[in-house]
Amino acid sequence: MQKRYSKVFMILLVSIMMTALAAGCGNGSNKGNDGNSSEPAQTNDSKGKEPAGSGKKEKLVYYGFSEWTADPTIAPVLEELKTKFAAENPGYEVEFQSDPWGSWETKYKVMFASGNGPDVFIVNNPDFPAFANSGYLLDLGASLGEDAFKDFFPGILSMYDWNGKHMALPYTTDARVLWYNKEIFKQAGLDPEKPPATWSELKEYAAKITEATGGKVAGFGMDLGLKEFPSQSLFTASPGSIIEVKDGAITPNVNTPEFKGYLQLLADMKPSYEADYATLDHLKLGTLFAQKKVAMVIAGTWITDQNADLKGADFYGQALVPKMDANAPDGSFGGGFGIAVAANTKHPEAAAKLAQMLTSVDFNARTMTDVPANNASLAVSKFATDPAYAIFQEQIKFARQSQPKTLYYKEIDSAVYDTVTKVLVGKQPVDKAVADLENKIKEIAAQK
Repeated sequence: MQKRYSKVFMILLVSIMMTALAAGCGNGSNKGNDGNSSEPAQTNDSKGKEPAGSGKKEKLVYYGFSEWTADPTIAPVLEELKTKFAAENPGYEVEFQSDPWGSWETKYKVMFASGNGPDVFIVNNPDFPAFANSGYLLDLGASLGEDAFKDFFPGILSMYDWNGKHMALPYTTDARVLWYNKEIFKQAGLDPEKPPATWSELKEYAAKITEATGGKVAGFGMDLGLKEFPSQSLFTASPGSIIEVKDGAITPNVNTPEFKGYLQLLADMKPSYEADYATLDHLKLGTLFAQKKVAMVIAGTWITDQNADLKGADFYGQALVPKMDANAPDGSFGGGFGIAVAANTKHPEAAAKLAQMLTSVDFNARTMTDVPANNASLAVSKFATDPAYAIFQEQIKFARQSQPKTLYYKEIDSAVYDTVTKVLVGKQPVDKAVADLENKIKEIAAQK
């Protein structure tokens, strides 16, 4: 894809001004709330030079958010990682810097815009396109070789690809599964051990539940108030993609049986939604499921995280996200964070090794609380031993996003959200909504 600097730099320059007013990074005096120095690594024209055994230690700065680095169960593991890295890479020492999530989200963007980025850092998945397009990221595929990427889940790995290059290592991920209420299934005459496996079955079951309960229980839960692509997991359980990208050109790909079928499915199930579906986010929806007011939802592990009384409860089951049809691939929406290396690090080889160690089986599952993004790390994580996460282990392998990463990912996602809203709230015919979306994607892709 062609580089489009203007929009990205306007955003980042505003961030720099905000940070300057708040005595931001780059002056060497900032401290994160966890007590760690947040002075960013400095750039250097001698990029690529590695220490020559003079006894001097070269510093590699890793930057993340303190909710992980300061966690009492994670901090000792990071110290272990520092020791191991120093032993395997003489002449280097690792320094972990962090800030709380609220400030980290803004600050790390400012660091790079001002030329003061760390060597290795967590990159938030939604921010990845802007970082890659701006030339901030080192090509890790060239640094580590293709073998270093073989164990990552394919759909998650693709979220950090840019122009065919691996620009970050997947660090954490997630996936949504179908949660369903077995008790309400019985009430509706449905087999509680046979959840819906296809879109048509999902629609059928939702209608039966709503009818059997006299509308007191919604058959299916929607979270249209999330302001993101609603029920994206349903669409990713099809062969579809919102756009196609070839030689940098973005082409809309929504006038298809997959996307039109997805919109029609949501429209057909509208009588089975809870009354205020248009204002709900995923957390509120999960609580409604816990309260047995919604019989089926597509959600992640946050349902039990937010509703402790669900842990160990036996009234619900979990299953893979229903697919478009029996021949469609399994799928679910996946997100998470990556580990990236700054393109202007003074020590690219060592920094790439540090990124690789952070995502290795020895440290990946122990240096954060989310789901690891590769098979080996997942196998030794809590998600492999707790029965409550059994279905997630299977679903995560099929997680992906509904479009390849481009600079306009967020704008296209927002356009799809608007289209779903027009169909569900505005009652716009599917064909008209799809035609409008095609034109909108073309407008977005034509931006300079």
